[in-house]
Amino acid sequence: MKKFVSYALLWTPLLMISATVFYLMFLTNVPQLLYMDSIRNLPFRCLDLVSDDYVYKMRPGACVLENIEYDTVLTHDADGFRESRPASHYDVAVIGDSHAHGVGVGDDQTFAYVLSSEYRYHVRNLAIGSFATRRELEVLSKYGRDVDYVVLQYCENDANENNATLKLSREALRSQIEASLKDIMASYEQGKAMGYRKPLQDLARMLFDRAYSSKTAWRKDLNTRNMEQEAFDFAHILARYRSLLEGKRLIILESSGWLSNSPRFKARFATELGYLGWPQSRVLDTTEILDDEDSFELDDHINASGHRKLAAAIANEIAGWERADPIIAPRPAK
Repeated sequence: MKKFVSYALLWTPLLMISATVFYLMFLTNVPQLLYMDSIRNLPFRCLDLVSDDYVYKMRPGACVLENIEYDTVLTHDADGFRESRPASHYDVAVIGDSHAHGVGVGDDQTFAYVLSSEYRYHVRNLAIGSFATRRELEVLSKYGRDVDYVVLQYCENDANENNATLKLSREALRSQIEASLKDIMASYEQGKAMGYRKPLQDLARMLFDRAYSSKTAWRKDLNTRNMEQEAFDFAHILARYRSLLEGKRLIILESSGWLSNSPRFKARFATELGYLGWPQSRVLDTTEILDDEDSFELDDHINASGHRKLAAAIANEIAGWERADPIIAPRPAK
């Protein structure tokens, strides 16, 4: 009996610690929060500020991005956009943020590249991380005016900037974005300079403040969104660029962090565009295209599997559109 009590006294604290670690690592969002806030590497050193309204783009050449779940090289062309297959004319322009840009996957794994290599469309990837709708359309205005199709990837974190776009002047919005970027970059560099102390301090603060939640509650929170407002803002920004988009066919899809894509996205966004009489647009429901295996666990981006599925869905949409009302020649079989 004494031996049993001794073993119990010895092992109970260890079992409690093990159970706590298991709970935090596998049943809460602590790993994701710690990774995103304190551990992940971002490609800020490959970024250049520009005088255009979209504020910044990527520096031409190779950009090495190493993280826990991937080790990739992001190659950018002379204009600062993700390497595309060169063509005299592009059929499709992809605009969006880091999800379309392809953070986490290689140059030949983005859905823009797969759409080109496997489905024979000439595609230019004009997406840049953290851009919201207006800045994406500004890039399209400068680099993608002659395309037939525009694939616009939306992310739920576009909402705040989109709302500000409708309230602020161009100058005020640009100033706000640039100031915010510089603050984020300075904070990021300061954190990296701290080394291992940064994640340890953040973890201690997170646990002390209980600033985390269960995986179930976290997933529920990710989907608590004002879809009506998001769709309204998005549609009214597009309306400002009607002259740019007229004559082009627009395919809209959502790719949000950790696949927190909304099943209400397609219906709500299509309805708002319908109110504005937008005839040449189709909205994809990515909740029916992507599943859990298509996203990194810690990083909030889609992986190579997700990019391949999006490429297939986009190609299918374009092919169907062309069969019903062709505007470009059919692609040869691979």
